[in-house]
Amino acid sequence: MPDVLTLAFVGVVPIGVAFVLLAGLRWSAARAMGVGWLLAAGIGATYWGMEPNWVAASAVYGALQAVDIILIVFGAILLMNYLEGSGAIATIRWYFGQIEEDRRIQLLLVGLGFMTIIEGAAGFGTPGALAAPLFIGLGFPPLAAAVFGLYFNAPNPPFGAAGTPVIGGTGAVIEPALPASMGVNEFLSMVSAWTGVVTGLTFVFWGVLGVFFMTYWFGDGDGDRSVRGAVRSTLPIAPFALLLGAVTGGVQFAVAWFIGPALPDIAAGFAVLGVGLVLANNDVLVPSEEWEFPERSAWSDTWLGGLDLDEVSRDQPSREMPVLLAWTPYLLVAVALLVTRWPDLSVAGVAVLDWIQSFTVSLDSILGTELGYTLQYLYLPGTMPFIPVAVLTGLLHRMDLTEMGRAWQRSVRQVAPAALTLVVAVSMTQVMIQSQTNTAGFLGMMEALSRALAMGAGGLLPVVSPWVGAIGSFMTGSNTSSNILFSVLQYDGAQAVGLSRTLVVSLQNVGGGLGNMVSVLNVAAICGVVGITGREGDLLRKAVVPMAVFAAFAGALGLLLSYVVVPGLF
Repeated sequence: MPDVLTLAFVGVVPIGVAFVLLAGLRWSAARAMGVGWLLAAGIGATYWGMEPNWVAASAVYGALQAVDIILIVFGAILLMNYLEGSGAIATIRWYFGQIEEDRRIQLLLVGLGFMTIIEGAAGFGTPGALAAPLFIGLGFPPLAAAVFGLYFNAPNPPFGAAGTPVIGGTGAVIEPALPASMGVNEFLSMVSAWTGVVTGLTFVFWGVLGVFFMTYWFGDGDGDRSVRGAVRSTLPIAPFALLLGAVTGGVQFAVAWFIGPALPDIAAGFAVLGVGLVLANNDVLVPSEEWEFPERSAWSDTWLGGLDLDEVSRDQPSREMPVLLAWTPYLLVAVALLVTRWPDLSVAGVAVLDWIQSFTVSLDSILGTELGYTLQYLYLPGTMPFIPVAVLTGLLHRMDLTEMGRAWQRSVRQVAPAALTLVVAVSMTQVMIQSQTNTAGFLGMMEALSRALAMGAGGLLPVVSPWVGAIGSFMTGSNTSSNILFSVLQYDGAQAVGLSRTLVVSLQNVGGGLGNMVSVLNVAAICGVVGITGREGDLLRKAVVPMAVFAAFAGALGLLLSYVVVPGLF
């Protein structure tokens, strides 16, 4: 029988080839993952000796698991398109321009507040796409808008799109690895809780660090653009930034720990936005001197791009709408998620969570195998509450049928490429996982990879885990895709070295978020949004620094938790 390293070498081929095609040849994710799927199926059928019905059943099972994710993505995008069509996003954009002229405060309110809400409600690159033009409209240089459109979103994707990376990513692949005594939802709740510990603590200093980088990279060349100058410009705003960071992290942690992965970002974003606006409007903890970028004539060529800086205007939107009404759909989403996810909530003696989860569609014994699929259609954020709230938004915002029809059409067009990619990626991963059922008596592909990872990292696996997650999202541009590819790998690796499987999978989830900051796909997309296409290298050189800081912090915290705080955690 081949040894573990040989099996791992063969088993890594589908993922390795897919990544090379993505990063090296710049193939689309769907095409690259399609080749990976063919390789996984071929290697599984030949080298591992999987029965044909098991290869086919694994692929079908993966495709069905992807349906859960696709419904969430579609619902999130649909709601966003309703808000764009109704003028709500334009109203929100205009409102931010009226608040405070200090660029440090604008950065924190948009970054910690607005972007956190949008990531929680929509995810999948939406925060950067919306925040970057907003930053430009406020007067930020295009390069700064792109940098911080990526920077402030880094701690949020683990709970993005109502918890899709946890519910749809890890949840789509982790069940076969769990012991019979551990339910999927129970494990995902634990992953949510400990992810919240890491991201919550990160947020405490993330705002201050963001202000430091802004003043260091984009300050006055005669003063700020030195470590000493940036520190001098950061210290006056530090109490404000630390408080907002603590509110963001504290609320995100509390919701992730006590409720689950669907609501942390939305709740944290609203909380910090509320606190931040009260403080800013009452001049509490607000520095007496405003900080401003240099005069536009002094901006470096690398700061500028092809987008007209007046194109994203702060003028009042053409369609009048109260600010509260513009925010109402997000508030409804938050309330609906809170009601439907609260573990102990009962109405008339009926446990709400159990009742919602009881509505299912099931398929047993796929192609005669032991694999089965269950869709809890009322528990999915896509079907409840995203789609109903989107339809309600059309009524609240008085959209006509044509406008609502356009929102549906745009959403279908936008989700189609992502849907294909997700189907292929989850199918490939499931083939690799289910290769443990084979006639050769070999370890499965994913188990072999896990053992090789464990052998290489050993007791330092918590340090390595965030980087593994980051590699996944760096290549795919998706926290969810990274979790699909590597959650089982990380779980089995932790089990092999006797460390907490919960913590290591949580660190994988965190890594999937921070990798978005330097993802080839995300960087290219946001450069296109702000009109600096061709300057991706300038953006990457800046984004990689905070990404490395985040990864190092997550790894160090992972070691502390694993060996000191909760060494016996599952």
